[in-house]
Amino acid sequence: MALRRSSRHVALIVALLTLAAWWVAGLAVAAPLRQSVAPACFPETGYCTGGRIREVWEQGGGLPVFGFPITSLQEELIEGRPRMVQWFERARLELHPEQPPPYDVLVGRVGAELRAAGERPSFATAMPGDCRFFAETGQSLCGPFLDAWLYGGRPLDGDPAVSDAESLALYGFPLGPPRTERLSDGRAYVVQWLERARFELHPELDGMVLRGLLGRELAPVAVDPPGTPWPGEAPPVAAPPPAPPPPQPATLPAEAPARLVIAAIGLDTPTIPVGADEFGAFIVPNHEVGWYLHSAVPGQGENIVFWGHVLPFLSAPERPAPFARLHELTPGAELLIYDQTGAPHRYVVTQQIRAMPEQVEYVLAQGRELVTLVSCIGEGVVVGGSIVDYSERLITIAEPR
Repeated sequence: MALRRSSRHVALIVALLTLAAWWVAGLAVAAPLRQSVAPACFPETGYCTGGRIREVWEQGGGLPVFGFPITSLQEELIEGRPRMVQWFERARLELHPEQPPPYDVLVGRVGAELRAAGERPSFATAMPGDCRFFAETGQSLCGPFLDAWLYGGRPLDGDPAVSDAESLALYGFPLGPPRTERLSDGRAYVVQWLERARFELHPELDGMVLRGLLGRELAPVAVDPPGTPWPGEAPPVAAPPPAPPPPQPATLPAEAPARLVIAAIGLDTPTIPVGADEFGAFIVPNHEVGWYLHSAVPGQGENIVFWGHVLPFLSAPERPAPFARLHELTPGAELLIYDQTGAPHRYVVTQQIRAMPEQVEYVLAQGRELVTLVSCIGEGVVVGGSIVDYSERLITIAEPR
């Protein structure tokens, strides 16, 4: 039997390298609930969420758990009764004002509804690991699906430990065994249906368990168009805008890196010159390799520094992280840097080092020509769709061939 941990994790896969602390955050823990419940609006879909709906959205995990809003607050018949509801990409939140908080907002049973709409072609799949049997439905959750259920929950009692009641409030009971199904993206995944969700095992994301896009699959009809203000609230507070593109220098020297090729791991990608933001944090491109423009250029006789993510962003899981396979490199692998003129500069990997965040010396000047690739590494423990230990750094060093 898997033991329930005493903290709640939210899968916000964000990486920042700070000049002072030099850390990359692979996981953000749920922040305390805001006192303000003013609306927040999302340019990705054009819809806002606010009030108690926003409170529950934030408390329950935000984007990784619920996704973006895809309707405004609207009335629908839920189990034969009119309810005010709001649909999100992965869930439906329902207002139940006749019940005291926290039960005045419930997570809809979209898993049960979509599963009842028709069986999909699938075949049973064994799930390794510890299991838990639920007599209420006669089904079990095992391995990573059990971990996802145990570590995710909607806070009900103020205790940071996630209780069974809180997991049930967010996910419900399992409705069937794990099965392999072909989902809307055309790919086959091992999934398990629950009352309020569908768990999906994504091997391309290092075995992460994601919550299915059931809100989108049920295709609710939005009564109000995007841009509709949140009803009965103060003017919306705009959601944080996307990070601005990395600042580009007016001109780059001809020797500056333009492309990085590591054939041993199938990497062939343009590089983007990056610096630090107004807070002194190193800028790490979301999907590309960043060349630190205050480091050296090929042929200069000093340290040439690159960094990139090893995990894709949950908002764009189809875009692979450039350094996802960096840990597979072995000494002797060739690394090519093409400069702005297209000229190749050859290097060979000599070592890989696991470092702690405070070991900043690897990105500083070294007194000789090196290539230093910086990425995250850790045990990669997947909990409720979150990577909870990617706190170390993998330093890959190459020398001129």
